[in-house]
Amino acid sequence: MKKYKYILGCALAAVALSSCNNYDFEQNFYPHKVGLMAGSNRIYDRTTVELSAVEQGTASVKLVANLSGSQLADRDYHVSIAHDDSLFNAYNKSNFDIDSTKFAHLLPADCYEDPQMSGTIPAGSNKCYFDIKLKNLGTLSPDSVYFLDYKIVSHDASAIATDNNKLGVQLNHVLVKILWKNNYGSTAENWNYQLVSSQVTNVETKSTTRPTNTVRAFPVAANAVRFLAGDEKWDNYEKALHDINVKSIVATIGSKTVTNPSAYNVTLKPFKQDSLEVEMLTPVGEYNNTFLLNELGGSASTNPTYFKEFRLHYRYRVMKNAKQSDGTWKVGPWKEVLAKMRYQYNPRADKL
Repeated sequence: MKKYKYILGCALAAVALSSCNNYDFEQNFYPHKVGLMAGSNRIYDRTTVELSAVEQGTASVKLVANLSGSQLADRDYHVSIAHDDSLFNAYNKSNFDIDSTKFAHLLPADCYEDPQMSGTIPAGSNKCYFDIKLKNLGTLSPDSVYFLDYKIVSHDASAIATDNNKLGVQLNHVLVKILWKNNYGSTAENWNYQLVSSQVTNVETKSTTRPTNTVRAFPVAANAVRFLAGDEKWDNYEKALHDINVKSIVATIGSKTVTNPSAYNVTLKPFKQDSLEVEMLTPVGEYNNTFLLNELGGSASTNPTYFKEFRLHYRYRVMKNAKQSDGTWKVGPWKEVLAKMRYQYNPRADKL
C-alpha cells in the first residue's frame, strides 16, 4: 500500500509539474518595465574606447535600454531618450558641493554625435542599443571627468523600472562616463610606471636624486602619453593644474627600432610649449630613448614577467618654476634625466 501511495504521489506531482510547464512558466510573472542600463549611482562606465579608434572615426559607446520581466518582449516596445542635466548637476552637488574646481564636465558637443534618439526593443528580445559616436577625445584633459546624460522621455511599456535596492528610484536616467586608453595608458584605471635604476641630475648644482616613485601615464593620442618630467611632483591639489601644465612632457611612440623588434623609438616634447623645455640626449647604454616590451625570467617551471618600459635620456627645465614678487616667473635649472619607467602587464589579458 505504501508503495502504491508513493507511486500515486509521484504521478500527481508529475501532472502538476506538467501543468506548470504548460501554463504557469509561460506566463510573464512581472510586468514589462523599461529602464536604462547603469551601475551604482546611475553611472554607466563600460565605455572605455581606444584612441586609435577615435582617430580613425570608428569609436562609439552603446547606451542600453532594457526591458524587465520573466519573459522576452511579446511585441515591439518603443523608447525615446533626450538629454537631461539634472542627474549631472546632482552628481557634482553631492560629490563636490560648491567647489567648482573639482566638478565633472559634460562632454563638449564637438566630441560626440548623438544616436537616433528613438529606439525599439523588438519582440523576442529585452534590449535595444543607442550608438553614440565619439571623436576628438585627444583634445580633452585626461585629468577631468566627462559625462553624457540621457533620460527616457517616452515609452510604451507598462512603467519605468525601479531599483529593487533603492525603493522608488527610477532607472530612466543615466550618466554615461567617457573613458579612453591606448597601449601605454588609460583614463579608466591607473597605469603607474615604476621608476627603477633612474637618476635626475641638477646641471647647475651637480646634485643627483634617484627617484623610486611611480609616475602615472595619461593617454593624449593613439600613440602618445603624458607624464611628469624627471623628479617633478604636484605640490597640492590647488596647484595641480599649474603643475601638470608646466611640469609634464609627452612621449610619442613611433616605429620599431632596427636592432630590436620589441623596442620602439620615442620622441619627447613639452605638454605646454611655453611652460617647459625638453631636449633628447644621446643614448647611454640601456637609456636609449625607446619604449620596450620586456620579458624577464621564465623557465620550464615558472612564467616570465612582462613589462612595458620607457628607457629615456633627456634634459629639461621648467620655464614657470616659481612666481616672483613682480609677477614674473623664475626659470628652473636644467635637469638631466636617465629614466627607466616600468609597468607590469599581462600580454594575454591585453588581447581579450
